[in-house]
Amino acid sequence: MFDAQMTGFLEGCRPIIGLDACFLKGPFGGQLMAAIGRDGNNQMFPLAMAVVECECKESWTWFLDMLLSAFGNADLMRCTFISDRQKGLIDSFQAVMLYTEHRFCVRHLYANFKLKFKNKALKDLMWVAASAYLEDGFNQKMNEIKAISDEACEWLKKIPPQQWCKFPMSTRPKCDMLSNNLC
Repeated sequence: MFDAQMTGFLEGCRPIIGLDACFLKGPFGGQLMAAIGRDGNNQMFPLAMAVVECECKESWTWFLDMLLSAFGNADLMRCTFISDRQKGLIDSFQAVMLYTEHRFCVRHLYANFKLKFKNKALKDLMWVAASAYLEDGFNQKMNEIKAISDEACEWLKKIPPQQWCKFPMSTRPKCDMLSNNLC
């Protein structure tokens, strides 16, 4: 990580960081991990990248440790993170950044949801529930989901609303995005 990236992020970006990884399909394989910020114009602001063998708890823990050591705990702990709910990443957050706000990408959440629930009405209701700015609106849509499928409603209730819905999200990052598309 370069000093210009750290200074630029701390002085000119919203305190939100997207985390993601992708496969490298070249002769050596592995995965590319990335931490991407969002500037005041809602544009991507690359913070850190690393090539690792695989996307797992050990790799994510190492990546988050390096990110923390580069920025310093105080600056990074005030940030909100958004990711795709990878199990290794969730465990790493528990170990390294326990008290940091961690949101889940609703697009990735829906990708898992639709494997079990293929109803278009459920998809639409899930997105409206996630986008609700008021708890009453969220509860209304969850009741509509329950009317269609108790099982789908229970599946969604297992995920804390502050991790995928707008109404309980912190306003600190000045960003209410629900998708990790910035990565």
